[in-house]
Amino acid sequence: MRSPCYLCGEPSILDGLCQNCYNNEHPLVKVSSPLSITICKKCGSVKIPGGWKTLSSQNKDAQRAEQIDILLDMEITPLVPGLSVDIIEENRLDRVLLVRLVVTGKSAPDLEPHTEEYPTEIRYSYMSCDSCSMMSGGYYEATLQIRADERPLTKEEQDQILEIAKERTIAEYGKDTRAFILQIDETKFGLDLYLGSDLLCRKIAEEVEAQFLASRKENFKLYSQDRGGKKKYRTTILLRLPQFLPGDFIEVVGNPCRVLKMGKGGLTCYDLVRRHRFTVSPKSSKWKTIRFITEGDSKREFTVVSNVYGKPLQVMASDTFEILELDDESIRQYVSGDSIYLIEHNNKLYPVPE
Repeated sequence: MRSPCYLCGEPSILDGLCQNCYNNEHPLVKVSSPLSITICKKCGSVKIPGGWKTLSSQNKDAQRAEQIDILLDMEITPLVPGLSVDIIEENRLDRVLLVRLVVTGKSAPDLEPHTEEYPTEIRYSYMSCDSCSMMSGGYYEATLQIRADERPLTKEEQDQILEIAKERTIAEYGKDTRAFILQIDETKFGLDLYLGSDLLCRKIAEEVEAQFLASRKENFKLYSQDRGGKKKYRTTILLRLPQFLPGDFIEVVGNPCRVLKMGKGGLTCYDLVRRHRFTVSPKSSKWKTIRFITEGDSKREFTVVSNVYGKPLQVMASDTFEILELDDESIRQYVSGDSIYLIEHNNKLYPVPE
């Protein structure tokens, strides 16, 4: 027969106490009320010892839940393992939030799980985090300038570059307090991005440079020095995209070629003389031989007039009706009435495959 609980007289289970009395004497958590939290009014980050904890969401409701989770992780002391905690909002004011913490767990491994409730008051205070303070003050460490050689950036290029900048900034958010874009200027020359972090600027530049096969130049400008006399410099990285785009015609090692694709793997082209596809990397010796010929829509449409064995192929220009003769075996498969496209380079016409 079990001895009675020395507090209430019920049969004891553990250490001379019944389960209810044991649970009362051994709470699941330790938490005090009220609790205080400091958040950034602009971005919602939570002030923690040694800095700020950034949030993963921009939604206000999701942010509030994440802020409470951060606070409780700092302020609640679990006294036993394997707990679950539910947070129920009771009342919400501007600077005060009343919640009820519902904690479920076992006070001891051999006891049945039970639930405890803790009414808790959370008091809010507001200030600007380090990142928002620097942004408000116009702080930036680097400028990324993006231009195209002898042409404006296309809308598609601008959109792709800004998406790269956005994704890279989000990836660095929370790791680098200066990982923010202070300002974006869209000028007739291209894009100028003012970035809080020199490291962020370099990461964006590396990805844009690889994606668009851009050339790169860097310079540094002294803008201040700290109290110890250490000089501070701002970095400017200039990326210049090639003059040509996919579909345009270029010269590679003297041969006219059509640009098929541009990307991190290099430049994929079709040689109009050798009739084959190849890839050239910016690091290869061939890259320095590249010369822009003309835009992709400069190719001319012709109609085959006559294709007689042993004689040159006769074609008529669709725009001027001029008759030309072509002695090119690669286009012998065409018959009268077919349309073909030609590009002129160094006074010679080259067939452009569809």
